[in-house]
Amino acid sequence: MTVLVKPETPKRRRLYLIRHGDVRYFDNAGKPVDPRSVSLSPEGREQVTALREVFSGIQVDRAVSSDYPRACETLSLVLSQPPRCGKSESVDALREVRSGRLRNIPHDAYEQEVADAYRWALSPDSEFLRGESWEFFGERIIGWFQAFLGESDWHDAVIVSHDAVNRILMSWLLNGDKTLLPSLEQDPACLNIVDLDYRDDGTVGAAYLRLLNFTAYNPVKVGDRVTVMEGIACSMAAMQKKNVD
Repeated sequence: MTVLVKPETPKRRRLYLIRHGDVRYFDNAGKPVDPRSVSLSPEGREQVTALREVFSGIQVDRAVSSDYPRACETLSLVLSQPPRCGKSESVDALREVRSGRLRNIPHDAYEQEVADAYRWALSPDSEFLRGESWEFFGERIIGWFQAFLGESDWHDAVIVSHDAVNRILMSWLLNGDKTLLPSLEQDPACLNIVDLDYRDDGTVGAAYLRLLNFTAYNPVKVGDRVTVMEGIACSMAAMQKKNVD
């Protein structure tokens, strides 16, 4: 009889990558709100509470979030049940990719520039919604992430950030670049799990995607077939129509 022995993996670490819960990017008057200060909506808090129940019991050594309120609030809710993490911090390097002024985007460009915004990440010298360049954004995120991966004080870590941030982290881990970014959909309050194998020199040798875009409040995505950016484009169109009417 052959006895299967489970291999030891002392150099395998685990990352829990979470996107913040739902927020409202437009006020009741149809005007865009400052994305740097917006907090979770009531629906967003319910989404994160559902995730907290799934996440409860998971032990992590490090917990990091973007310093935007919606990310900090999500991390706080997720870790509000034991076991808690002893070391928690927020960093500005994990801020979401910055858009330009949405009012400068004409209505007839919504489909190309907004709904398909992540496709433009693969084009040289492109910008996100006429704002931050994808090249600069990638350098900002990956620069911080490489330093984080090189730190030896964690074995299991949770990072709470944003849609595009999660996309670029996973694309870089899996493919070494941002070519997978447009396909890695990230719904509000979603959970991703990536395992990392470390070489003897302390660098990452392989990455394994264990879980992608899991939403505890809607595990099988019932009725949810619109992408994140398609939803934003629809909201912009609805608000513009409301303002015209």
